Amino acid sequence: MSTAPPRHYLVMTATITPPPDAPGLTRTDPQLRHDDYQIALTHYCALLGDCLDGIVFAENSGSGLTELRRLAAESTPGPVEFLAIDASSNEAAGGRCFGESRILDAVMARSALVARAAAADVFWKVTGRYRVLNLPELIRTCPKGVDFYCDLRGVRSPWADMRVMSWTRAGFAHCLEGVGDLIREDRHDGRPGEESLYGVLCGRTTKGRVVTCLRREPLIDGVRAYDNQNWSEGRQKFVYRLRQAQRLMLRRVWI
Repeated sequence: MSTAPPRHYLVMTATITPPPDAPGLTRTDPQLRHDDYQIALTHYCALLGDCLDGIVFAENSGSGLTELRRLAAESTPGPVEFLAIDASSNEAAGGRCFGESRILDAVMARSALVARAAAADVFWKVTGRYRVLNLPELIRTCPKGVDFYCDLRGVRSPWADMRVMSWTRAGFAHCLEGVGDLIREDRHDGRPGEESLYGVLCGRTTKGRVVTCLRREPLIDGVRAYDNQNWSEGRQKFVYRLRQAQRLMLRRVWI
């Protein structure tokens, strides 16, 4: 008896209006950020019916989503679900990764798309303002049957890359559920949440079907919030090419 291939869903995390005292944040203008999300959503809607079977757009600042809803309704051949997340996750002291983790907990608990998903279906998380230009390739090269798939790197400094990762419902419950309070920046002397998440995931990914190095380097296009520089310009283009070559040749080497 043949088994249906897993479906792939995208989770876009969003904070259109960040708190005014958010640390390390330069791109704070709500209209600019809204436009970033609109560009990214347009990009991902074009992948529906191809490599994506649905999108969940989850926003936690209480900002209006009318234009984004209209865009999705007019341009998409597949389901796009919008979720308004409790603003308690939009808390400056906790840091960006704390907020994203709280958003993800709410998505996995409340989303209608998640509720209908099969056990083998895969959810791809992206930072909602960014376009992952090679997402189809990341999906195509994802190891079969994996429950949690992410990048953990610790050669120079510990870091869990939250820009792109994926999981099944079981993988999320085992690896990511409830990590928000464990990675709050105000409980770790202001250390970036990605550093704290690295330690948490190193302890949670020792068992099960887990892969902690993406087979392809994510090709990101979008403006970084902390310095208003584009991921796809300047030195970052060199970094992408070098890391991509390292993945293809050595798989586990990081710069």
